[in-house]
Formats: sequence, structure tokens, C-alpha cells
Amino acid sequence: MLEVYNIRSSLSSYLYEVRFIILFYVIGDWTSTAYALPIGAEYNPVPAMILENYGIYHLLLVKIGFILLLFYVAPLIKVSKTRWALTKHLIEFIGIFVTINNLMVIWYGNSLIQVFGLV
Repeated sequence: MLEVYNIRSSLSSYLYEVRFIILFYVIGDWTSTAYALPIGAEYNPVPAMILENYGIYHLLLVKIGFILLLFYVAPLIKVSKTRWALTKHLIEFIGIFVTINNLMVIWYGNSLIQVFGLV
């Protein structure tokens, strides 16, 4: 019983630690992708393949799976506080970037990537 409590406690503290990853990388990117798909196209080949073959809800499952995988490997990354902070901030930045990119497609018809000339 004590072990289950520790897992539950560590999971809740982990979810708090990665709350911005969940907010931007999972929720923000997924919802803005779902809304932007009729307007634009998915240029990232992995999500594009998931969307084409399995649909939008499977993309959400993959994102949730990523959060669970990160929970599993977090103790290895947390050996170095700097590495854990860098990992979290990098994923948060990617989530913010792709969410802004999708919102630009929705609102302006151009993505941030197109503005920078990357596509």
C-alpha cells in the first residue's frame, strides 16, 4: 500500500512539474491542430502520417503516450537538474511554437514556419 501511495504522489508531482508541457505540447498543439486542419496542412511527417492513417484522436493518444514515456525516463534525466530543466523547457518551447504556428494558420492563413521561409 505504501508503494502505491508513493507512485501516486510521484505521478502527481510529475504532472505538476510538466504542467506547461501538458498545456502547450499536448492540449494547445492538439486542439489548434484539430481546428487548423481544415484550413491548412500538417507539414511534420510523423503527425501527418498519424492523422492520415488513424485520425486526430490517435494523435492525442500519441501525445499522452509521450507524457507517460517522459514520466518513465524522468528519473534518469533528473540525475542532472540542468538536464531535466533543459528537457522540460525545450519541450515547452516546442509546444508553444507549434501552438502559435497553428493559431497563425487559423487566424492569418499563414504559419510561422511560412513567415520564416522554412516551408
